[in-house]
Amino acid sequence: CVNMEYKKAIEVLGGLVKDEKLSEAEKEAVTTAIGVLDCAALGQNQLKSYIKAKKTKREESMKW
Repeated sequence: CVNMEYKKAIEVLGGLVKDEKLSEAEKEAVTTAIGVLDCAALGQNQLKSYIKAKKTKREESMKW
């Protein structure tokens, strides 16, 4: 399984939307996929921020 960064995947799919050979249904499907990836990337960033904040809080509470 090859993992692609969300940003790169969104860029690739964005290029597909501009392709005039796609039907309207296909363009809508690609646009929906872009939205899902964007939400997933946002969720991942929020999770990283949450974990970092918890770690920082724990480290601060351990200081004398």
